[in-house]
Amino acid sequence: MTETKMRRTGIALTLLLLLLSSSSLTNTAKPSDIRPMIVIQSDGGVDPLEAPLKRNGETYTFTRNINAEISVQKSNIVIDGAGYTLHGPYNGTYESAFIIGEGPDQVPSDVKVPYSIGIDLAFPNVVGLTVKNLNIENFSIGMYIWTENNIVTGNAITNSIVGVLLSGSNNRITGNLVSNNTQGVFFGWTETGAIPEGIEISHNSFASNVQHLSGCLCEEYNFTEGIHTWDDGKQGNFWSDYNGTDANGDGIGDTRYEIDPLNVDRYPLMQNYIGLPKVAQPLPFEAFIAGLVVVIVAVGILMTLRKRRKEISKSL
Repeated sequence: MTETKMRRTGIALTLLLLLLSSSSLTNTAKPSDIRPMIVIQSDGGVDPLEAPLKRNGETYTFTRNINAEISVQKSNIVIDGAGYTLHGPYNGTYESAFIIGEGPDQVPSDVKVPYSIGIDLAFPNVVGLTVKNLNIENFSIGMYIWTENNIVTGNAITNSIVGVLLSGSNNRITGNLVSNNTQGVFFGWTETGAIPEGIEISHNSFASNVQHLSGCLCEEYNFTEGIHTWDDGKQGNFWSDYNGTDANGDGIGDTRYEIDPLNVDRYPLMQNYIGLPKVAQPLPFEAFIAGLVVVIVAVGILMTLRKRRKEISKSL
């Protein structure tokens, strides 16, 4: 494991230790079995070959639900869930996703930390990932975005300890349902040890998370920190615990939603309009029959025309 990879892993484990320090976490649980892993390799190949991902150029599309973790080693690709679900091992008890720390410099040897990641960027030079139309559920961390210029859009990230762990700058999280997680979004540290900058988080629905946003346990705020954008200048996000009003009925709250002094949604949405991505349904049986009839009629007309042409040619 490279020094960079070790440092990133150590950061994640440390953050999770902080997150779970007041939970029912014990050190008596047994480590889980090795979990299935799908790797999108740097050359574009998929390991294992039988993984239910259909590749078309730089787009990898789910063809069914998957029970595995996905490690991304290739930049500038799209993972399209097509409405399917990426399932993890976490079942809400902290006992279904435990591993032991990877080294004495990362976590104490007697501490077992829940640590399964739905979609993980494998190396610091892997950038430009887009994840869309995917249900991600039951992981320690639904997505770990720790590099730059990635987009998470149109997904449902639910029932995990951390929905999205953001440790990279210049990333966009838009149009997602983030619900029923212990932490919806968790701000980690960049590779240089700084809080990520240039984060845009808008048009999402944050519903029924224990905390919608968490991060470092700060006693005081660093007001020179880069701004995190929680709206697009007109619309922000839906927050299930927002108790503001909408006097003019435009769907936007009259008062700001303040997460903390450094994270403010100026235009909170009043309605939760984002649902779970759905698998496209096949054409109804009636539509199939109608299409078949059209084909049969067309073939009949074509055959009739050919027959008449033959009869005309014989008569000449």
